[in-house]
Parts: sequence; C-alpha cells; structure tokens
Amino acid sequence: MIDRDEDPLEFGRVLSLSDAVFGLAMTLLVVSIVVPLGLPSDQFTTAIGELVPRVAIMALSFAVAASAWIGHRRVFSRLQRIDAGVQWRNLVLLGFVALIPLPHQVLGGYAHEPLSYVLYAVVLSAVNVMFVALELHAARRHLLRPSASEASHRLEVARGVLDACGFALSIPLAFLVVSWTPLLWVALLPLEALLVWRMQPSGPSEESPRPSSPP
Repeated sequence: MIDRDEDPLEFGRVLSLSDAVFGLAMTLLVVSIVVPLGLPSDQFTTAIGELVPRVAIMALSFAVAASAWIGHRRVFSRLQRIDAGVQWRNLVLLGFVALIPLPHQVLGGYAHEPLSYVLYAVVLSAVNVMFVALELHAARRHLLRPSASEASHRLEVARGVLDACGFALSIPLAFLVVSWTPLLWVALLPLEALLVWRMQPSGPSEESPRPSSPP
C-alpha cells in the first residue's frame, strides 16, 4: 500500500510512469505522417495535399490521448492510497493507451475500411472501461482521499460508462456509416456535458468536464 502523504516518492513513481506512457503515445502519433524524399515538384504538391487528412486524424488521436491523460490525472488526484489492485489496473490502462498509435496509423492509411474505425473504437472503449475499473476499485477499497465525495465518484463512473458504451455502440454502426463514424464519437460530447450538468456536485471541486471522447 502506497500512501500519498507517507510515501510521496513511491506515489510519484506511479504517476511518472503513467505520464511517460501518455507522452510517448502522443509523440508517436506523428510518426505515420511522412513525406517521401526526392519527389518532383508536381508529386510534392500532391503529397502535401494528402497530408491534410492525416494531420486531421493526428489531431483526433492527440485529442483522444490528451483526454485520456486528463481523465487519468483526475482519477489519481482523488486517490490517497495506491494498492496492488490500482497498480495492475493502471498498467492495463496504460497498455491500452500505448496501443492508441496503432489504430491511429491504421485509420490514417485505411480510412475507407470499417475495421479501421472498429479497431479505434475498441481501444477507446477499453481505455474508458479501465477508468471505470480503477474508480470502482478505489472506492471499494476506500483508497480515495477524504475530500473525494460520493457524488464525484458516481460522476466519474457515469462518465466512463457513457464513453465506453458510446465507443462500443459505434463498432457495429461503423460498418454502415464508415467514414462518418467519428461523428458518432463527437455526439458523446454534448451527452457528457449534459451528464456533468445533471450530476456535478454543487460547490467547488475538481469536477470540470472530462473530454474523454474525440472532438
């Protein structure tokens, strides 16, 4: 058991590893954006034009990874202690975060294939499932800080469930709408805003909206 106040160094090591994984995943997103060397002028102009959709996909993926980091920061800011269960759940969560560059690369090269969106949605749904698993475990084992209210706990769980279900439901729909699938993910934003408005505890707290779905 690692206590935030009694052993801040060990507590910080868990956060440092998490931040490193998030940072690496976000950095790798740009690797798939390349312009071949030695192109003549006409092909170079075409290659630059083809970068536009890839940059758009990178912006989507960066927003996804950044949103996951914000959610991770929120969860751990509410923890007073970390036990083995939190550590293992966190490692599984980080594993899915480390996978984000894979569906990003696949989607960048095969935006016309439904399976590209399915793979993306599977990874994002898994990330949110692990957020819920972390929150439930922390509450069940009484690992949350005294300032973490029951209302804020319910809100975090509801956020994770909403986003996990939203991405999961987009999986079968991807075979019908294909390249329009990201619009289904965008629809999660107003739904989450409504959820926060309905469930957000009154008074000052850390409950700012968590952008856990792509913009």
